[in-house]
Amino acid sequence: MRILVVGVGKVGTQVLRQLQKNPSLTIITCSPYKEPFAVQEGIISEVDIQETLTPLTLEYILAKAKADLILLTSASEDFGFGTAPGVDVMVDSLKRELASMSKVPLIEVARGTG
Repeated sequence: MRILVVGVGKVGTQVLRQLQKNPSLTIITCSPYKEPFAVQEGIISEVDIQETLTPLTLEYILAKAKADLILLTSASEDFGFGTAPGVDVMVDSLKRELASMSKVPLIEVARGTG
Protein backbone atom coordinates (compact mmCIF):
# COMPACT_ATOMS: atom_id res chain seq x y z
CA MET A 1 0.00 0.00 0.00
CA ARG A 2 1.26 3.46 -0.95
CA ILE A 3 0.44 6.21 1.56
CA LEU A 4 0.91 9.89 0.80
CA VAL A 5 1.55 11.96 3.93
CA VAL A 6 0.84 15.61 3.18
CA GLY A 7 2.45 17.92 5.70
CA VAL A 8 5.45 16.61 7.61
CA GLY A 9 5.58 19.12 10.42
CA LYS A 10 5.12 18.02 14.03
CA VAL A 11 1.88 16.09 13.48
CA GLY A 12 3.14 14.58 10.22
CA THR A 13 6.36 13.53 11.94
CA GLN A 14 4.33 11.60 14.54
CA VAL A 15 2.35 9.95 11.74
CA LEU A 16 5.57 9.02 9.90
CA ARG A 17 7.05 7.42 13.02
CA GLN A 18 4.02 5.16 13.32
CA LEU A 19 3.82 4.29 9.62
CA GLN A 20 7.53 3.43 9.49
CA LYS A 21 6.83 0.58 11.93
CA ASN A 22 5.26 -1.32 9.01
CA PRO A 23 7.96 -2.03 6.42
CA SER A 24 5.39 -3.25 3.88
CA LEU A 25 4.03 0.31 3.46
CA THR A 26 5.45 2.67 0.88
CA ILE A 27 5.39 6.18 2.31
CA ILE A 28 5.51 9.24 0.07
CA THR A 29 5.81 12.69 1.63
CA CYS A 30 4.57 16.03 0.36
CA SER A 31 5.34 19.46 1.76
CA PRO A 32 5.81 22.95 0.37
CA TYR A 33 8.96 23.23 2.48
CA LYS A 34 12.36 21.82 1.55
CA GLU A 35 13.33 21.07 5.16
CA PRO A 36 10.18 20.56 7.24
CA PHE A 37 10.25 19.29 10.81
CA ALA A 38 10.49 15.61 9.78
CA VAL A 39 13.68 16.34 7.83
CA GLN A 40 15.13 18.44 10.64
CA GLU A 41 14.44 15.59 13.08
CA GLY A 42 16.02 13.00 10.77
CA ILE A 43 12.80 11.00 10.35
CA ILE A 44 13.11 11.38 6.57
CA SER A 45 16.10 12.56 4.55
CA GLU A 46 14.07 14.71 2.15
CA VAL A 47 10.56 15.47 1.00
CA ASP A 48 9.46 13.34 -1.96
CA ILE A 49 7.14 15.96 -3.49
CA GLN A 50 7.87 19.60 -2.69
CA GLU A 51 4.48 21.15 -3.46
CA THR A 52 1.50 22.74 -1.71
CA LEU A 53 -1.62 20.57 -1.93
CA THR A 54 -4.47 22.61 -3.41
CA PRO A 55 -7.38 21.78 -5.72
CA LEU A 56 -5.15 22.92 -8.60
CA THR A 57 -2.23 20.65 -7.66
CA LEU A 58 -4.20 17.62 -6.43
CA GLU A 59 -4.23 15.73 -9.76
CA TYR A 60 -0.49 16.33 -10.33
CA ILE A 61 0.44 15.20 -6.81
CA LEU A 62 -1.77 12.10 -7.02
CA ALA A 63 -0.28 11.16 -10.39
CA LYS A 64 3.25 11.59 -9.08
CA ALA A 65 2.63 9.76 -5.78
CA LYS A 66 0.44 6.95 -7.14
CA ALA A 67 -1.00 6.77 -3.62
CA ASP A 68 -3.72 4.44 -2.37
CA LEU A 69 -4.42 6.69 0.63
CA ILE A 70 -3.73 10.31 1.56
CA LEU A 71 -3.14 11.36 5.16
CA LEU A 72 -3.52 15.12 5.40
CA THR A 73 -1.50 16.31 8.39
CA SER A 74 -1.02 19.92 7.27
CA ALA A 75 -1.63 22.69 9.77
CA SER A 76 -3.32 25.91 8.65
CA GLU A 77 0.01 27.70 8.36
CA ASP A 78 1.22 25.07 5.85
CA PHE A 79 -1.25 26.42 3.29
CA GLY A 80 0.47 29.83 3.19
CA PHE A 81 -2.59 31.99 3.81
CA GLY A 82 -1.13 33.86 6.77
CA THR A 83 -2.81 34.36 10.13
CA ALA A 84 -5.66 36.74 9.29
CA PRO A 85 -8.98 36.18 11.07
CA GLY A 86 -10.99 33.51 9.30
CA VAL A 87 -8.02 31.68 7.78
CA ASP A 88 -8.83 28.53 9.77
CA VAL A 89 -12.38 28.52 8.36
CA MET A 90 -11.02 28.90 4.83
CA VAL A 91 -8.47 26.10 5.33
CA ASP A 92 -11.17 23.79 6.74
CA SER A 93 -13.26 24.43 3.62
CA LEU A 94 -10.23 23.75 1.43
CA LYS A 95 -9.59 20.44 3.21
CA ARG A 96 -13.24 19.39 2.69
CA GLU A 97 -12.98 20.33 -0.99
CA LEU A 98 -9.78 18.30 -1.39
CA ALA A 99 -11.42 15.29 0.28
CA SER A 100 -14.43 15.48 -2.05
CA MET A 101 -12.24 15.89 -5.17
CA SER A 102 -9.73 13.16 -4.38
CA LYS A 103 -10.03 9.90 -6.28
CA VAL A 104 -8.43 8.04 -3.37
CA PRO A 105 -9.38 8.15 0.32
CA LEU A 106 -8.18 11.32 2.04
CA ILE A 107 -8.15 11.38 5.83
CA GLU A 108 -7.35 14.44 7.88
CA VAL A 109 -5.10 13.75 10.86
CA ALA A 110 -5.58 16.48 13.44
CA ARG A 111 -3.36 17.52 16.29
CA GLY A 112 -4.64 16.21 19.62
CA THR A 113 -5.89 18.73 22.15
CA GLY A 114 -5.17 16.75 25.24
